[in-house]
Amino acid sequence: MKLGMVTYQLGQDWDLETLIQRCEAARFQGVELRTTHAHQVEINLSKAQREQVRKRFENSSVEIMGLGSAFDYHTPDQAKLEKDITATKEYIMLAHDVGATGVKVRPNALPKEVPKEQTLEQIGKAIPFWLGTPSPP
Repeated sequence: MKLGMVTYQLGQDWDLETLIQRCEAARFQGVELRTTHAHQVEINLSKAQREQVRKRFENSSVEIMGLGSAFDYHTPDQAKLEKDITATKEYIMLAHDVGATGVKVRPNALPKEVPKEQTLEQIGKAIPFWLGTPSPP
């Protein structure tokens, strides 16, 4: 078993160097970096900057487990869903480049105005879509 953390609240204000140092001090073995937080591991990083992030983790005892997004796959707003799927694709590439194992997306709720089965089907159909199949959910 490995112990790690998610930077959703704890660590949200730490730059990357501070985050890794504190994870090492706490003996956390892994971390999920929440997007849009102070560590600034975002899609706007250049190829060289992405490589620096990868190397920084490789030279530490902390593994970058994933990137935690706030992309909502449960949303009934189809325009927002498509936007979040498109953004997920960009973060998948970032995760690959920095050595993370994946990107967390969320159903964060079941919208009351939509039947539960419909929302679950939408989430399920979104997965092949962001993997590259031609039809959106």
